[in-house]
Amino acid sequence: MSELETVSLLGSVPLFEGRDEDDLLELARVLRRRKSAQGDVLWSRGDHARELLFVVEGEVTVSLPAPGGHTVEIGKAGPGDVLGEIGVLEGGEHTMTVQASEPTVVLALSRHDFAALLSRPDPTSFELKRRLATQFTARLRNQLEQLGRTMGDSPPVAARPLAALEPSGPPDSRYLSQLATFHDFDPVALWGFLTSGSYAMCVPGSTLLAEGEPSAACYLTINGAVEKVLIRGNRRVRVDLAGPGKAFGYEGLIDGRPSPVTAITRERTLLLVLPRDPFGQLYNRTDTIARLFLDVLLRDLVTTVRLTLRPHARLAASV
Repeated sequence: MSELETVSLLGSVPLFEGRDEDDLLELARVLRRRKSAQGDVLWSRGDHARELLFVVEGEVTVSLPAPGGHTVEIGKAGPGDVLGEIGVLEGGEHTMTVQASEPTVVLALSRHDFAALLSRPDPTSFELKRRLATQFTARLRNQLEQLGRTMGDSPPVAARPLAALEPSGPPDSRYLSQLATFHDFDPVALWGFLTSGSYAMCVPGSTLLAEGEPSAACYLTINGAVEKVLIRGNRRVRVDLAGPGKAFGYEGLIDGRPSPVTAITRERTLLLVLPRDPFGQLYNRTDTIARLFLDVLLRDLVTTVRLTLRPHARLAASV
């Protein structure tokens, strides 16, 4: 494949669509082309994540191990699809096994080169992070929808009325700086982010989001814990626990769709609340505060996508 052909392919990938040709040419020069025969395993779940892949030709299946020695197929990927972003972003292990279901050609981008794209001091890095957030939100919704189907035919249970938020003062700045989420962030940018919304206190059992209903705000748990759940009939599956430093409620603000989960406080909880308009302004900015905010969202999305795979595999294997 020539450089021009590679540039054309990259221009059709949603992550890079709209980037200028010189940018794509620079990216094309660090990609490595690789062929796989039908049945080849590109990587297994648990392998160290060293690269992400762009599928050029053919098709791969994506699967998870499940209880009882079963394997659950999560999906397929074909030309233009990207694989491996979660492991590369986390710097850890791949979350799923990827196997060629027919002769396949991929382009590989190293974790180092991908990190360089995300850290560039220009608007392209912000746009790449927003596109990753959109992509992860779509993937999370897909996994949650599949998980909901494995729970039975009952529609989502109507949540109780959304809780009224009790205005509160901000927490001690020393406490905030100790949260693991914020350890690596610039203190000035962190202060700007944490003063971009208002604070509210909620009693245990407060419903903050209802599955299928619009999300009015993005929330960040400062103290306490919020359960993100799917409820079908008398079955309830917790897909994530938003403890201190974790965000929730952002999915509908990113893609304009209803909330994919119900969020209920497990205990008395202090929240940073970013309503829809302030969220949108911060999300679309290109400064150090916006960079921190996007990093918080991406970390949370990656973690939530990974966590959602566990109950999905367990319930799918039992069907």
